[in-house]
Amino acid sequence: MNNILEIDLDKKLEIKINNRNPVALKDLSLSLLSFNHQFHKFIESETSKETEVSTELLIKEVRKGSIVIELVSQAAPIVPLLWEGGTLSQWSNIVQGICNWLLGKTNNPPKEVTKQDLQEWNKFVEPVAKDHGSQLNIIVSDGGTVINNFTINSTQANAIQNEISKKIEQIDEPEDHIHRRKVMYWYQAKFDPNSETGNRAIIDDISKKSMKVIFENNAVKNEMLHPPEHLKKQWHELAYVVDVEVETVRGVPKIYKVLQYYPEYTFDPEDE
Repeated sequence: MNNILEIDLDKKLEIKINNRNPVALKDLSLSLLSFNHQFHKFIESETSKETEVSTELLIKEVRKGSIVIELVSQAAPIVPLLWEGGTLSQWSNIVQGICNWLLGKTNNPPKEVTKQDLQEWNKFVEPVAKDHGSQLNIIVSDGGTVINNFTINSTQANAIQNEISKKIEQIDEPEDHIHRRKVMYWYQAKFDPNSETGNRAIIDDISKKSMKVIFENNAVKNEMLHPPEHLKKQWHELAYVVDVEVETVRGVPKIYKVLQYYPEYTFDPEDE
């Protein structure tokens, strides 16, 4: 049984899902919509910002054993771009390049890929990944002459999804950065040496917001919460110089880990 997505012109792109089991409507819909969105993003990247682009998937025919769907561009300026410039073939090369990258055949993707892109490519191969022994064929032809033709079988589709999961985990992992001798002042603190909650501080040079603070060891925390008596100020009224490891998620600071405290540099921020 074949599910066919095609652009019904001399030059056309077909996606054929040769499946052994019935394809769930939700999986097929999300697969085709994800493909359509990626194609739309590609077309936008190939046109000027002033060009208004609209592409969509339209169901052309439903019959026993097959579903025929057209990928249609509603923006007239796109037509010469697609057919005269060979962009459709270029797009299929990008799809193949991304699949090869996710299969470990190449070191880098053919274009920058975001987390959302990865999620959509995951949906695109879902119908094949779920159906053991099935395969997906992507074919670009010009007047009957095949320009590009590549296949993704169910084993490869599963491998692609596994790699996507790993790459998304890497995107979500905190990145560690060490900042030396930064001025920190307390926002709130908990005087329980065994607790890692309730401690928040501000380092203006990194972020104006207070963030959770953890410590390399309890001795550092205890020393910072009991400043030298000669300063004649409470712990929360002083500024401290520290080395911190800043854990960020997607570039946003989330946690300060105090690695070292320099008591000799502790000062009253109100002093001139």
